[in-house]
Amino acid sequence: MSVDVTRDGGITEITLNRPAKRNAMTDAMWSALGEILTDLGDTRVVIITGAGGSFCGGSDVTGLLDDPDSLPDRIAVSNRCVLAMRELPVPTIAKVGGPAAGAGANLALACDFVLAAEDAYFAQLFVHRGLSVDSGASWLLPRLVGERRARELCLLGRRVGAPAALDMGMITQVVPADSLDGTAAELAGRLHDLSAPALAGTKRMLNRTWRSTFAEALDAESANQVQVIQSPEARAAINAFTTHHP
Repeated sequence: MSVDVTRDGGITEITLNRPAKRNAMTDAMWSALGEILTDLGDTRVVIITGAGGSFCGGSDVTGLLDDPDSLPDRIAVSNRCVLAMRELPVPTIAKVGGPAAGAGANLALACDFVLAAEDAYFAQLFVHRGLSVDSGASWLLPRLVGERRARELCLLGRRVGAPAALDMGMITQVVPADSLDGTAAELAGRLHDLSAPALAGTKRMLNRTWRSTFAEALDAESANQVQVIQSPEARAAINAFTTHHP
């Protein structure tokens, strides 16, 4: 069991690699993922996926009943990963095939883009284990699919196939399984070639939107624009545009 990393020209791909258990995350795997997300170096785009035809079956609950006192610390480790994924300054892509369940579903939903194979599905399985939701489900789902649908998904733990998840606004795109890698690579390449300061600033403002007034959002956009326009990327793009559109 491991969390594997490949880096290629500014694109970092993280693979949850425990296929025999549908990549269910052990404490050690969550810790490893957390370390990766805090040390991305010059990465410009992050892709996260799972090995063996599954994305992630959630957190491994082995031994949970033997040591309930450890539960807060165990949850804190996975929570830090989901929060880090949400707040990374670079674009993030979840490449989902097969099940994305429990904390695994929420790790995917915390990404900027969720690309799903036609056989993928998402499930908040907590209630079927006698547990309440965690790993950000109560925050992410109402914002993605609306409160009424979020209550249905969380309280019933209903499994949602990729096409239905797309219709709900939960994910970005559904593609044939044999096109998933290529679609993710193409999207990562497009994001890689865009201005890193512009993307980081835009992500930061979008992440703050739920706790900002409209006036505060306008002020933040103005301040960020003044900063970003001084970047080499912005200067080059504006000069190229004005040259071709005098």
